[in-house]
Amino acid sequence: MSEPLWSRSAADLLPDLKTGALKAETLMRAVLDQVAARNGPVNAFSHLDAEAALAAAREADGDLAGGKAPGPLHGIPFSVKDLLAVKGMPLEYASEAFAGQVSGDDALAIDRLRRAGAIPFAKSTTPEFGHKVLTDSPRQGVSRNPWNPEFSCGGSSGGAAVAAAMGFGPLHVSTDGAGSGRIPASCCGIVGLKPTWSAVPHETTTDLFGSLTCIGQMGRTVADVAMMFNVMKGPDPRDPWSHGGSPAPVVLPQDPLAALRGLRLRYAPRMQNRWVDPDIEVAVGAAVDRLIAAGAAQVAMPAGFAIDTASALVLMRAYQHARFGSLLDEFGGRMDRTARLGLTPQPETQTYPRLAAAARARTDIFREVERLFDGADIFITPTVASPALPAGQASDEPLVVDGVDHGPLRDSWYPYTIPYNASGHPAISIPCGLSSGGLPIGLQVVGRWHDEARLLAVAAALETLQPWAGHWAPLAGKGQPS
Repeated sequence: MSEPLWSRSAADLLPDLKTGALKAETLMRAVLDQVAARNGPVNAFSHLDAEAALAAAREADGDLAGGKAPGPLHGIPFSVKDLLAVKGMPLEYASEAFAGQVSGDDALAIDRLRRAGAIPFAKSTTPEFGHKVLTDSPRQGVSRNPWNPEFSCGGSSGGAAVAAAMGFGPLHVSTDGAGSGRIPASCCGIVGLKPTWSAVPHETTTDLFGSLTCIGQMGRTVADVAMMFNVMKGPDPRDPWSHGGSPAPVVLPQDPLAALRGLRLRYAPRMQNRWVDPDIEVAVGAAVDRLIAAGAAQVAMPAGFAIDTASALVLMRAYQHARFGSLLDEFGGRMDRTARLGLTPQPETQTYPRLAAAARARTDIFREVERLFDGADIFITPTVASPALPAGQASDEPLVVDGVDHGPLRDSWYPYTIPYNASGHPAISIPCGLSSGGLPIGLQVVGRWHDEARLLAVAAALETLQPWAGHWAPLAGKGQPS
């Protein structure tokens, strides 16, 4: 029995799309039918533009039939997080303050996907302004985990991760400011890449020099994420940090395991968190053991390694206040409670001296992360300290497991992801198993600046050592492998 179209990867679909054996319209209809049938319980999208997507698919089919050469992503559907501009679609930041705003142009990253032949069909959900690592908002409601809707999908790119896990198209554009792409990738059991700072230009941000946010890629397979990254990356004169990466496309090794021979890795099951879920520690540790058995070598952590994540929070809050703080007077009463709190300056932290100290600390964070690669090629951690949190979790409530309070989420649940937004290093979350409760577990790999090729090669090796593509979230409606 052939696989449903919605369940096939972009890499698998493209040969048929490029020859015309598969029509782009047929694929788009299959994806839209899957969304119509199964989005209700998970709430992956804030906006669905079926009519425009089908029209674009028909145009792509007509162009191919007329002899036009297909692009590298010809006919592939993709969604975009509702923090990025897509021409003709709403750009609302999950906020009443921007209700009804429609983008007149594409962000460059979206334009590059379009020019490669991919077709945008939806905006994915996010918390208001993308301010937290859970995905719910007064405007867009709660997005839920496709493995168990009683749990959160993570955030802030939660809708994108849900969409990937549910077969709502193979490619999904995320953003990541403190783990916002990697965290939901881990919670939903998909692949999520945060590239080097501005390897994918982020020219529409209001602060090119102070932002911590990167535009990322999500999919169910490493090959799909690599294809997306290749199309989206490359310099743009409007983003000074976009220069410096290699223009050459990432090419995954034909033998992924060969890339492990001689690879030097560092592994830390904990950062500043005192506790990690035993299921997480076992699954990630077993994945590291597989890498070593296949030819990698583990080296010791550098002495005294520590990251000032508190200063990264100050920088993020200052950036968010500069961008959205002026909305408090008019719209504060209709904002998410924690969005409102985050935009309200705190006398003890949001002062000129504290902000100046945080700006200096960013240099220290970069240099500390660089120490990880003195004698090593990659750094591995869990992506988060426990599987997905309950759907009712508040971002300013602590991590509580089995009645034990492990402290604030930032320090106890996701300290693993925060440093690399401040330092700019690339990082990727890769599925590596299921918890005893049936929720996905993710492993994070961090690399040197502009070393996405190595990260994706290691991710492909992990995908080979522990195949994940056959595992579908139960709510996707596709049977699990025996």
